[in-house]
Amino acid sequence: MEASLRARQRTRGASAGSHRHDGTGSLAECYAELEVDAKITDQEVTKAYRRQMSRHHPDKLVANGLPESMAQMAKEKTQRIQEAYETIRAARGMR
Repeated sequence: MEASLRARQRTRGASAGSHRHDGTGSLAECYAELEVDAKITDQEVTKAYRRQMSRHHPDKLVANGLPESMAQMAKEKTQRIQEAYETIRAARGMR
């Protein structure tokens, strides 16, 4: 599990960089963080957000055997996912 998370982080880091979605990143980067296309519906955006949060949530990963040392990486990933979702919601005018 740890190796899988590290590999995912390296792959994502190489393609998207380590950008934070604090309003300065592009919408394209935000959609990439959620692993979706910009043409999907608002409901699909929410579904993708929930799927990514479930997949990367540090508490869930630690409970499934991820070492505590990797929990910080998972926490940072969930923060990027949340920031990307909030940016997309604001851009789309979602509630």
